[in-house]
Amino acid sequence: MALARTEAATRGLSELPLVELPHPVGSIPPEALRALARSSIDRIVDLLTVQPAAGFAGTANGSEGCGAEPALTEVPADPALMFQYFINRGWSDGLPTLAPTEAAVEAMVAAGGLTGGAVVGVMPPLNGIATVEKIAANAVMAGCLPEYFSLLLAALRCVLRPGFNLDGVQTTTGNVAPLTIVNGPCRHRLQINYGSNALGQGWRANATIGRALRLALCNIGGAAPGGYDKATLGQPAKYCFCLAENEEENPWEPLHVERGLARDADVVSAFGCSGVNSAVDMASQTAGGLLKTFALTMIGGFTSGVTSTETLLVICPEHAAILADAGYSKAAIRNALFESARVPHEKISRENLQLLANRRPRWFQGAARELPVIDRPEDLWIVVAGGKGAKSAYIPGRAGTKLQTEAVETPAIDCRC
Repeated sequence: MALARTEAATRGLSELPLVELPHPVGSIPPEALRALARSSIDRIVDLLTVQPAAGFAGTANGSEGCGAEPALTEVPADPALMFQYFINRGWSDGLPTLAPTEAAVEAMVAAGGLTGGAVVGVMPPLNGIATVEKIAANAVMAGCLPEYFSLLLAALRCVLRPGFNLDGVQTTTGNVAPLTIVNGPCRHRLQINYGSNALGQGWRANATIGRALRLALCNIGGAAPGGYDKATLGQPAKYCFCLAENEEENPWEPLHVERGLARDADVVSAFGCSGVNSAVDMASQTAGGLLKTFALTMIGGFTSGVTSTETLLVICPEHAAILADAGYSKAAIRNALFESARVPHEKISRENLQLLANRRPRWFQGAARELPVIDRPEDLWIVVAGGKGAKSAYIPGRAGTKLQTEAVETPAIDCRC
């Protein structure tokens, strides 16, 4: 209830009466849900017709990080004590952080070419005001270099677009995380990994850009684990999730060109998605064989398929070369997987079939007896990344969120360290 009051306060509704209901309600059977609603009616009527108790108005505990102006705070100089201090204040993701000193934040702000008070957007779920200064503080904490900051700002603009549905991504019980995909010459200048272990450890840019985005989502947006972040299990990608596209070994148009931007532009795309599903095929040397493997991987990462959504296929250079040599374009790959990545109705539980018939009725009409992973071929995005080896990946998206793309606004200043 304290969390609900915090959200009400951030929306200017500090006197809003609230009725507490159990969470989540998505898995409650319809009859039980109706009974819960009926049992709440009297309480709702009381709160709407009775004058609130005096003293209810005010800002709830915890809202200071979401709307209040930042203030200088003295922290312990000892790194271990400082780390614990950040943990105690709820400012860390559980990993050690750097102190966002005034000088470090000012250098980060300068690298973005904007003023510290400039507002990038309003960040759900607690409607925190995402100023450049606040974002810069989280970038410093994450270990970003100032050179990365313009790219991080572009990533923030992506997730703050309505089409990304950040409110849903931040509060879902699913294991959703924003994946940042980088295209353009900055991949080399900033040493963003697009080759071997592109989604793994070992690269400062990948790790800290992804981590800075996550810290901002928590510290500005208010989506702290166990609070408004309702993830049942979560996933390691919620620490950081960032890679660049291997444009040099991509036989097709890279993602940002598909999205209508110039090939030589620095571009960031953000995709709200769940875990990485490996598509391992070291034997197939034909396009048909590879596409069968990809289809099986997509079906395996399908879960209950309650709602169709955009999805992402990360194809390694070796697999991309086989497909391109066979004359397959991205459109042809999409069409083939739309037709083959389907689950027969009899493989789905009776309860889920009933739910799916309501949410995806198109696939339950006439003689339809299969449910495709995606509703349309164009719902599958394709990126080439990785190093040597015959291992690609399928990354399912989240219902209600669509991939967003932003050009990086490079400031006309020298921000090199």
